[in-house]
Amino acid sequence: MQRILSALNIFNIASFLLALMMGLPLLNILLGVFEAPSAAWIHIRENLLFTTIINTLSLLSWVAILAAVMGTFAAIVVTRYEFKGRQLLSWLLVIPLAIPAYILGYVYADMVSFTGTVTRFFRTLGLDLSLNVMSLRGAAFIFSLTLYPYVYMIVRSALNKQSASFSESARTLGLSPLNVFWRITVPLLRPAMVAGTFLVLLETLNDYGLVSYFNIRVFSFAIFDAWFRLGDLNAAIRLAAILLLLVLSLVVIERLLRGNRRYTMDIRSRPIKRLSLKGYQKIFPTLLWSLLTLAMFIPLLQLLYYAFLTWQRTLNLQLFYVIINSISLALVVTVVIVTFALLLTNANRGKKSLQKNAMIRFTTLGYAIPGAVIAVAVLVSFVWLDEQFNPLYQIFFSDSRRLILTGSIMMLGFAMVLRFMAIGYSNLEAQYDKIGERFTTASYTLNHGKLKTLFKVDIPLLKGGLLAAFIIVFIDVLKELPLTLILRPTNYDTLASLVYTYAREEMIQETAIPSLVLIGLASIAVYILTHVNVKKGDLDVRKN
Repeated sequence: MQRILSALNIFNIASFLLALMMGLPLLNILLGVFEAPSAAWIHIRENLLFTTIINTLSLLSWVAILAAVMGTFAAIVVTRYEFKGRQLLSWLLVIPLAIPAYILGYVYADMVSFTGTVTRFFRTLGLDLSLNVMSLRGAAFIFSLTLYPYVYMIVRSALNKQSASFSESARTLGLSPLNVFWRITVPLLRPAMVAGTFLVLLETLNDYGLVSYFNIRVFSFAIFDAWFRLGDLNAAIRLAAILLLLVLSLVVIERLLRGNRRYTMDIRSRPIKRLSLKGYQKIFPTLLWSLLTLAMFIPLLQLLYYAFLTWQRTLNLQLFYVIINSISLALVVTVVIVTFALLLTNANRGKKSLQKNAMIRFTTLGYAIPGAVIAVAVLVSFVWLDEQFNPLYQIFFSDSRRLILTGSIMMLGFAMVLRFMAIGYSNLEAQYDKIGERFTTASYTLNHGKLKTLFKVDIPLLKGGLLAAFIIVFIDVLKELPLTLILRPTNYDTLASLVYTYAREEMIQETAIPSLVLIGLASIAVYILTHVNVKKGDLDVRKN
């Protein structure tokens, strides 16, 4: 049996089936564009589409600038300077990644409202402070507070791998420290900055909870609006297709900006020695603590206050079931993704080919596609599958035509796998690149089959990468909102959807306990990722 599996190359077969399974939903989006336009789509195209495009591009521009500045500045300070509390600060700067943007938006919107904590505080001082955070720029600022860790972690990793010889050589040529920074450090960091900012933009496009609560008409909001308020799937599909084109354009731009540049560091090179803060530089730690105060401390304190006010109403059996739903869904989806990612990474090893590489990239395209687009594609595909299986359903359910797969937990799980497959794959691919192929090749020469080699050789060597992939996928599935809102079964809630439901009904204080549980679970996962599994300063969170 093992010889047969080896001859068939189970990894190549699995990768082909995965590409076929995940490609069909996206194909439905493309086919839906060629259907006759509906009245709702004509109305959207003539009156709302231009506004949607402008709002989306404006939001992306603001978020890109703010997150890139915050993340790069934070990474430079904690890696280039030595000061009291640096190690604690370097870890805490990652924690905002565990706080979903929609939760931060709900809290800040309530705090600066007419009856909010901040407004009432200034009113006691005799100041009538009016802040409008529920705007496009306010949303961009909140996105940047929760998403800058992507830039921070990737740039920090790149800085820790830079050699001291670059800056020292520049100084011997007469360049000032400021010129060394702009002409040496920044160009070397550009690929990392671009990669981190690209992840930030993808997460921004995927969000629905924040933009819907702030009533900002971007593409994710428009797709939900066309689908649920107008009840027009045709218009939702066309909007999803346009958003897909926008995402593909971002992918192309990111590749062009990164180019073919490769910066390597000799293993014998000396890392840059951290400097003491002098003069105006002494304000740098204060700025970083201020950033953390806005991104984490203030929201958490406000949520704790809300929890104290509402725990008797929200700490109940329903919350317990929701927590079980969230954890079990995240665990099952994560196990499936890591298993599939192992098969895909093994299929892409050895002899390379254009067809194989294209198939792998197509299979892992999901992370670059917003959740609203994937939700539309998966729903249409599962409705089609139920129609094909309907004769079989009639044997067991003769009373009427049934949709068995559509609206099931299987549909939601499949959509999660499609969206987050790239995360598991990219982390395992990076780990495989580090260990090379010599151990696997040696196992094959000893006549060990592919599956035996995978379990006996590869997996023990990949333990760190497997844990990293597992944790990152688990965090993202735990926080995912758009897919859950659209595809969840009836009466099925996760922590993310429960928080959104409370906020939609203007029960902001009731969001506190489920929000704190969600943030707590994600924070524990972040701690494991940054302290248990990954060496200091060498965190790789590339998802593209």
